[in-house]
Amino acid sequence: MKLEIGLKACSGVPLDQILSSSVVINWSSLGLATTVGAVTIEYHVGSEGAVESLKLWACTGEYWSLICDYVPNVGWSDGPSFSNGYHSRRLGRLLQSILMNQNLFTHGRTPNTNGIVEIGIPTVEQTNRATLQVSEAFGGLQ
Repeated sequence: MKLEIGLKACSGVPLDQILSSSVVINWSSLGLATTVGAVTIEYHVGSEGAVESLKLWACTGEYWSLICDYVPNVGWSDGPSFSNGYHSRRLGRLLQSILMNQNLFTHGRTPNTNGIVEIGIPTVEQTNRATLQVSEAFGGLQ
């Protein structure tokens, strides 16, 4: 993934952290409120070291439900595909921007491995920190 669109350099910001921040600031827009106890982000790093696929899962009690999945493509991209009644245009745009510019972030994973990020119900402080981080990374995009 070599596409870059004039974003502020984010060197040193871990991919897991910016993905987590994206979900945290969009928690309520996804309608998660307090009904969902956790969100899990799963992604696969392909043979060239780039994230090739990403899925977000919501956990309600003991049931997991797919929020969205996304397979980025440099030539074209419609962004994530939302499922099961979940949708957030803002989260979709952020995930698309992150994965289309993933070379600006660090993930430290070896090729052909998977990454998992688990997010609990965010506090106000966590939401404020996430908002600041995304704002610094993407300016007016959010």
